[in-house]
Amino acid sequence: MLSALAVVFGLGVIVFFHEAGHFVAAKLAGLDAPRFSIGFPPHILKKKIGRTEYCIGAIPLGGYVKVDLGTLGEPVTGVAWYRRALVALAGPAANLLLTAVILVLIFGVFGWEVSVFPAVVGNADNPLGLGVGDTILAFDGSAVGDYPDFLAALGTATGGVLTVGTPDGRTEVPFTLPPTEIPFEPLVPVVIAEALVGMPAYEAGIRPGDSILTIDGKPVRIWSDFQSLVLHSRGPMEVVLSRGGVLHTAVVTAQEVDGRLLTGVTVVLPSERYILPFGSAVVEGTKSALRDAADVLTTFIRMFGRPGELVESSGGPVYVAETLTQQARTGLTSYLWTIASISLAIMIFNLLPIPVLDGGQMLLLVVEGIRGRPLSKRGTQILQQAGVVLILTIFVLIMFKDISRVVTRVR
Repeated sequence: MLSALAVVFGLGVIVFFHEAGHFVAAKLAGLDAPRFSIGFPPHILKKKIGRTEYCIGAIPLGGYVKVDLGTLGEPVTGVAWYRRALVALAGPAANLLLTAVILVLIFGVFGWEVSVFPAVVGNADNPLGLGVGDTILAFDGSAVGDYPDFLAALGTATGGVLTVGTPDGRTEVPFTLPPTEIPFEPLVPVVIAEALVGMPAYEAGIRPGDSILTIDGKPVRIWSDFQSLVLHSRGPMEVVLSRGGVLHTAVVTAQEVDGRLLTGVTVVLPSERYILPFGSAVVEGTKSALRDAADVLTTFIRMFGRPGELVESSGGPVYVAETLTQQARTGLTSYLWTIASISLAIMIFNLLPIPVLDGGQMLLLVVEGIRGRPLSKRGTQILQQAGVVLILTIFVLIMFKDISRVVTRVR
């Protein structure tokens, strides 16, 4: 039940904002909008109010606003091309607005978790000569809270006196340290916080809460052990993990993303919840939405130069549904953050210059503005048909990837 509600609500909010953007802009531009639909036919609910029929479709994979922008070869009189282009742009813009609203709610109402690394030694080969499990209590007499506190207190100092808690009690440890040397790795056992849907670890059956014990027979005591073994892997890795006290084995092959080998997991860390004053949350939420949109666009453009990686990292309805379900179980903040991320992805996708998408509609209207008249009906039909073929091809590839993930998944 939770899974269905998480998917329907998440997608419903994203689609509603997108289509409402088109609808409101069309009304402001003076264009008629005879139908507003959330979901695709067959319609399970219809209600006509004024000149618009409002519908809810049985297929919750999108929605549409029926409005004539003049991109089908027939001229639209009385509404300038640039105003109609703004109607096309309003849908993606509403997705950006939704993202900003969600981030403001996270920053100013619900709060978000900030990871706190303990100042506990996790690696025996540290240059301070400390043992695994030793805790840094103070540096030169000043109390130390967590690992970032210790690094901040250390600053550019190359030596001093540490107060260390050990199994035998407190001890004072004088030390010297080269300027570029990391004092030690914090003790962070590798308990999986998140296994991203579609990434190698998830497809191999690794799930949140799993404790990673070994990789290819080598012990994994801390997060840096895990990262190092993945970084130097050259093929399938045999991962032994504990789940509910029972040992399991998964075979994981790291995936290269931007030149890095990744498995798609994050680790559980001690954390603190932060909430900003609402005014600051509005500023930070807006800035984060714009920054994240730029990051998504940059990544999307970069990956178009690597089609194989683009297909590998893409996800369709199954991927989206699994991700929303997983994040809903993780917590409200993670779920809302996922909705915001999907909203941005949909915004960028709709801005592609493909005739059946918003970006393509805008391009056709810009051409109309330059020419002083729309393209011919025949020319528009050819472009629209080519756009439909391209979108269907992309959809088939993504669905194939979705289905292959499920079929080949090891549980």
